[in-house]
Amino acid sequence: MGGRKLKVASVATALVMTGAFAAVAAARTHGSAAPAKAAAKYRIGLVLPDLSNLYIAGIRDGAQAQAKKSGVDLLVKGTNDAAGQTNATLAYVGAKVNAIVVDAIDGKAIIPAVKAANKANIPVVAIQSNVYGGKTATFIAGREDLAGKYIGQDAVNWCKKYNPCKIGIVEGIRADQSGATENKAFRAVVGKVPSIKIVGASETQYDPAKALNLASNFLTANPDLNYIYAWWDPGAAAAVKAIQAAGKLGKVGVGAQNGDCIALGLVIKGHQTQTSAFFPSIIGSQGVISAVSAVQGKTLPKYIEAPVLSVTTKLANAWLAGTSQPPAKLRADIMRRLKEAKSGNCPTK
Repeated sequence: MGGRKLKVASVATALVMTGAFAAVAAARTHGSAAPAKAAAKYRIGLVLPDLSNLYIAGIRDGAQAQAKKSGVDLLVKGTNDAAGQTNATLAYVGAKVNAIVVDAIDGKAIIPAVKAANKANIPVVAIQSNVYGGKTATFIAGREDLAGKYIGQDAVNWCKKYNPCKIGIVEGIRADQSGATENKAFRAVVGKVPSIKIVGASETQYDPAKALNLASNFLTANPDLNYIYAWWDPGAAAAVKAIQAAGKLGKVGVGAQNGDCIALGLVIKGHQTQTSAFFPSIIGSQGVISAVSAVQGKTLPKYIEAPVLSVTTKLANAWLAGTSQPPAKLRADIMRRLKEAKSGNCPTK
């Protein structure tokens, strides 16, 4: 997912705008090729997964806000079907848009559509999930390995109170490269602590109902379970439900990634101890900025690293209380999300 993402310090752990982001800004100013037409006339086609997913909706919202700011016409199509994404991309090629931005569900299935765009000289910008064929102007995403590292650090901190410290892992789909990368990084961190024991790990196909069942089984088989790591926040929310049902709310640590509204609300309450927050609105915004630069013939970095921020219960409440501040370049975004989460008025789409 989100995959999805530095400074490690007691105040915050974040990758704020990297040099790659700065390079995009420089390209807008110092690009060698003159634009073929005014940016206000550009049409950009955005292809996303299912827009009912809050994270994906965040990418759309960020792209729409940037499109308005840049004066471009943004067309949006969201579908949770690889064939539907291919058809949407081909439709944009047929409509002769100036650029295409795509978050591919299947980086291989989308290749023919990307190649069709290449043949039509339409730049393609990949966001969130990479494309494994054809030519793309750039790839914009957070680093899943950092997300896993941050979750691992939270688990290590939680486990200082226990010896041994037992951890259960709620996996998504092992064939999902982003989840596998995050999982590998998590295991690398906790694997350095001899007292930590992983007592179980199983796939759930990113299904919260299966995640709830798995977490419940972990707790039944291991009454002294200390921590649950879920590959994604809805899986963590399911784990929290299982922990609550077992009468152990606040006694079992829970870490995951995404930083959605529900997860942030659980983190604030201390029911979930950490989430590695991604910034979908920033990814969407940078997708539009990069698309415009590509249309104008400017060279972009092969990879643009989007930010990831570790949000723990301690940090979330300190930021809300004003006793500490998140990184300046992420402050407005994460504070808006934390306040929304604390109010309980989480968006539904």
